Amino acid sequence: MYQQEKKKIYRKWLFVFGLGFFLGILIMNFGSDRFLGDGDLLDMTMLGRMRYMEIDGGNFLRYELPQRFKLFLMLLFFSTTCFGIVLVYLCIAWQGMLTGMLMTAVIIKFGWKGILVIFAGIFPQHFLFIPAVVMMLCWCCQTCSTLYFPGKNIWYSYHDKGKQYLHQAGMLLWIFFIVAIGCIMECYVNPILVSDIIKLL
Repeated sequence: MYQQEKKKIYRKWLFVFGLGFFLGILIMNFGSDRFLGDGDLLDMTMLGRMRYMEIDGGNFLRYELPQRFKLFLMLLFFSTTCFGIVLVYLCIAWQGMLTGMLMTAVIIKFGWKGILVIFAGIFPQHFLFIPAVVMMLCWCCQTCSTLYFPGKNIWYSYHDKGKQYLHQAGMLLWIFFIVAIGCIMECYVNPILVSDIIKLL
């Protein structure tokens, strides 16, 4: 029974993400002049600089870790309130909109080559970030449901509160570990891939 309910929730999440994604595409298509303008944020001049740019992985990591953890810490905080589940849906819609805007902007600027740029920008770290975000969303729903809506809780929970808190803490540490590994890949592996792919453009 719970598995069926979880599948329904995952389908809702996918639908909300899709709506946000579609909205992001519309926003970028109708407001491309405003968002992209004549700057070099997304143009060949910027890519030319990145071809031979040397990135200090250590400094980049010290900057990137707090930036990546902001979303997770915000979800962690609000999951302890009665608004946790609402924030989950807002977060999914927001991420979908940002994804749609970014992908559309890259394709507008670079055409089919934009696919390579997108691939370079997300690999390999997003193969860890995306599962980590999904796990964090589940964690937030479980925490909020356990605290405020126990009658509607479809997530596995222990009857013993101590075991439940230990289970929740263990999941949270695992999520944070995955995010940290993703940040290391983003700072030390991804720049090499970005540089190599940009040289092909």
